[in-house]
Formats: sequence, C-alpha cells, structure tokens
Amino acid sequence: MDYSFHNKLKKQAEVLTSNSIRNIIDTQQFKSSFYQYNGVAIDFSKNKITDEVFNTLLAFAESKQLDKRIEAMFAGEVINVTEQRPALHTLCRAESSNLEQWKDVEQQHQKAARFADKIRQGELLGATGKPISTLVNIGIGGSDLGPRLLVDALSEHQQVGLNIYFMSDVDHQSAEQLLSSINLEQTLFILCSKSFTTWETQTNAQLAISALKKVVGEQGWSAHFAGVAVNQQAMTDFGILPDYQFSIWDWVGGRYSIWSSIGLIVRIALGNAVFDDFLAGGRAMDQHFRNTELNKNLPVLLALIQHWNINYQQHSVFITLPYRHGLKLFPDYQQQLEMESNGKSVTTSGEPVSFATCPYIFGQSGLNAQHAFMQLVHQSQRNTYLEMLTIPEANVSFEDDVAFRSCLAQSSALINGTDDGGPAEKACPGDRPSTIIVLEKLSAFSLGQLIALYEHKVFVQSVLWDINAFDQFGVELGKQIATGLSKASQDDPQVDAATRALIKRFGR
Repeated sequence: MDYSFHNKLKKQAEVLTSNSIRNIIDTQQFKSSFYQYNGVAIDFSKNKITDEVFNTLLAFAESKQLDKRIEAMFAGEVINVTEQRPALHTLCRAESSNLEQWKDVEQQHQKAARFADKIRQGELLGATGKPISTLVNIGIGGSDLGPRLLVDALSEHQQVGLNIYFMSDVDHQSAEQLLSSINLEQTLFILCSKSFTTWETQTNAQLAISALKKVVGEQGWSAHFAGVAVNQQAMTDFGILPDYQFSIWDWVGGRYSIWSSIGLIVRIALGNAVFDDFLAGGRAMDQHFRNTELNKNLPVLLALIQHWNINYQQHSVFITLPYRHGLKLFPDYQQQLEMESNGKSVTTSGEPVSFATCPYIFGQSGLNAQHAFMQLVHQSQRNTYLEMLTIPEANVSFEDDVAFRSCLAQSSALINGTDDGGPAEKACPGDRPSTIIVLEKLSAFSLGQLIALYEHKVFVQSVLWDINAFDQFGVELGKQIATGLSKASQDDPQVDAATRALIKRFGR
C-alpha cells in the first residue's frame, strides 16, 4: 500500500468521525454519488464519504497504474503470479479475439451449443433408447454456484419437460433421495471438475454410476454421463465418451468459470439464445471496464467505495441483500467470488499484508433478512456495510412494489436511525452505510453484467491491496487433509489428537 495515500485517507477518515452520512447528503458534500451504464445504476450517496475523499481514492487507484493492470488482464499477460498463468475468464465471453486461446474457446462454445440443442430437441438418447429429459449437474464451488444461480434466476426460460437438479453436498441420504426419485433411463449427469479428481464430485459421481448400473447395466452408464474438465485424459479414463467431453482451461478459475462449458447445464435448461445473451451482458461490462475512464467506471468505483469502508471505516462484515426473488442465490455466488479471491494475507511479492483485505460476506433475500439478522445491523455495535440489489417491478406502481419500497426504506433507516427520547432499547443509532445497485430488469443480459461487474470489482480490489485474486491455496489445504484421512488416522500420530478422538468416537 502507498503510505502517502494511506496516511492522507486515514486523516480524512478521522475528520469524518464527527460528521454523519445524513449531514453529508443534506449539505451535498458528496456530489459524485450516482453512476449508471447500460441499465445498471449504482447509488453511493449513503456512504460516509465526501468528494474530497473520493478524489483521493481515485488518485490512489491511478498511482497503482490500474489502467495498465486492467489492460494486462485482457491482453492475456501472466497476472496470476503464484501459478504463472493469465486470468482469461473474459475470453470465454468475448465475441472474437486475437489471442491464441480464442480458437479453442470458440470451438467449445459451438460444441456445447450443438449438444444442448440435441437434448432440447429430444435427440440425445440414453442406453435404453429413451430421450434424455432430466439433467443433474454434479459440481462444487464454482461449478455448482454459478450454474445454479443462472438456472434459478432465469427459470422463466426453462424448457417445459426438462427436469434440472444439482448435486454438490456429499450427503448419501440426499443423494439416494434424488436418485430414487428420477427416471435414470432418461437422465444425463454432467460431472464438472477442472481436475476431474475433486474428491466431493467424484464421490457423488460414483453414487450416480452405481444407481445407473442397476437400471441400464454395467456398460450402459456412459451414455448418461458428460464431463467438463481441464484434464481430458482423466475424463477418458473415467469412461466419459469423446462426444460427451467438454474442455475448460487452467487459466479460468473455478469461481470465474460460469462463462465456459461449466455453463453447459444452463445452455440445456434455458437454451443457447439465453446463454448467449448472458455472455453478451458480461461482454458489455468488459467493454465498459476496459474502455471507461476510472472516475466513471462502475467496477472501479464500487471497489473504491468498498476499499474506503474496509480500510478506513473498519467495516469487517459486508452484507448483500437482493430485493428481487430471482437474485436470492447471488450472495452465495458472491461469497465464493470475493472471499476465495481476496481472502489473502500476503502481497504478490510474498510479504505479509499490513492492512485488512476481504471482509466476511453473507446475505440473503432482502425481505427475509429484514425479519432475521437486520436487527443486529440496526442496533448492535458491529461495523457493517451493506449492498442492496434491486430491480423495480416494470408493471407495478411504486406503492405496490413491496420489494423496491423496502429496499429504499431499509437504506434510509440505516442512515437516519431513530432516537425520539424513548427507552434506550428502542433507539437505533443510524449512520450505517449502504450502496444500492439498481438493474433496469432481470434478464440474462443484465445478470451477465452484474456478475462481470463484481468480477472486475474483485480484480480492482486485488490491485489496490497488491494481492493475487486468482489463486486459492487455503481451499487446497482443506482438500489435501480431507483426502488423507481414513479410519486408520485415529492411530496416526501425525494427525492431531482432537481429530483422532473424533474419528475414534464417530468414524465407522
């Protein structure tokens, strides 16, 4: 971190301690508070920030040569420095490119589109000659959260007659309930795993194969499995037929992979036209991010406001509230995107960070949250920052648009609070910051824009903090330990005593 800017921002934060968000609004100390692009609008006005602070944050971003870092990402330079790879998830939603990887991306999109059409037209048959009509996506993390979000948010486009399911948790009881409730003769499982060796997905795949063999025979199961992976040989060794194999690449992180063949189940469920609109939305936000000056650039501005709240307002908890039912799964997706990317404690040069990075992030449907954890936000002593996602109902009056009204009411209550001289337990201190993101409508295009907005915001934050947003060694540590545990570990002195005791008490 540049300590000249750090010290300046710290002093500006100290000056604002005696100010309030309501006063900043009333005295127009933050005029640069509303921005919009192509149906996406962001209102920053309810944050404890002034134009002076905002300009300092912009200067800080410029000092980090952010514009050059953005261009380096799109140009395919090695920005994942620990794994010596580019981060080219944006290429998966490009319309064309001069990069050498583009041809393979285009071929995989075309192959996935043809495969999806074949299923939607009833032409893909199972081992007993019946058409595939049920799809089960087997994935975890990015290979589950992204496809699940899209299928749920855009469910109005789901083809009648297609049944869509997701398997991610390794829960034998839940798996058995699903496998016994579907017609396996007409079911295709899509196994999504970059390495094709992920322990959890492999376990669920084997449960599915065991069930299939009882219905279609020892050899017939392969007509009911597709695979998406980096490791093509692993798919072949597993038994996935060549025409049912789809590629992804090590330069696309799992949490950024929804734009690739990981979205195969989305193409099948919702149709290629919908998925292509989703890609177009992401591509539109890419163009905005790449070509717009920093002081009008939505991902940059969102990152700067969050940087201010994290590092200078000491907000260690972020809450996302979608005030639209179709976006209810967005906080789950956002959690992985942000915390897996920027939950880091060393810089790109391997030095310990001396400042806060990614906060804890959680959330749920806004209306439900108001009757759950928003009590804590209004009256506890914890420093909490909120982002509210809302989409005004197109054919409903403001008075009848309960979700939109509630969104505005909550953000207003957070800054204003209440203290009318009554009992102390009824007082809400207010002065809680929030940002409101408004989409013009919920569509594949707008959802693509929203996800790309957050992806780019995460990248900007990583530049400001000088950390690598594209590795995840903490995730890998847990996997390594889990795959190494067995019943015999109860007597292994290399395993800690507490873990050995639990294996001995509960392991079978």
